[in-house]
Amino acid sequence: MEQILAQAKKVAEEVEVFMVSSEQTPVQFEANRLKHIQSKQSSYVALRIIRGGKMGYATTTELGDSQNLVNAAVETAQFGMIAKFELPSLTLYPEIEVFDPKVESVSIEEMIKLGEELIAMVRGHTPGIVCEAGASKGIISVHIINSRGGQAD
Repeated sequence: MEQILAQAKKVAEEVEVFMVSSEQTPVQFEANRLKHIQSKQSSYVALRIIRGGKMGYATTTELGDSQNLVNAAVETAQFGMIAKFELPSLTLYPEIEVFDPKVESVSIEEMIKLGEELIAMVRGHTPGIVCEAGASKGIISVHIINSRGGQAD
């Protein structure tokens, strides 16, 4: 991220770099049966710049391709909205707990069991009904740094 920030600062007045990582695990039931289990992981970097008073933005999943990311943000800046703000400097914000570590420990087997129990409860009430259900868990992490010293996790 620091490398992208340094490269972009050479061509823009202000720069903000986002690193986003996520892991999603949905379990889906259809017609009263388990249909689909999938676990997806993804990471991407986003770059927002202010160049010539206009905003530019680009993203990539190629984490080692920083120069193309910077070039793409510069290209979009020529068509961007006028930036009527400044990026924040380093500011201390209160820590807000939005992550429950128990989410990570929920197993796929537990999510399957939960879906089966939900369907059984509904069918216990209305035996002929055909159900769809789903359970999922997701963990997303975002790290932001900018050219004015601002940063957040």
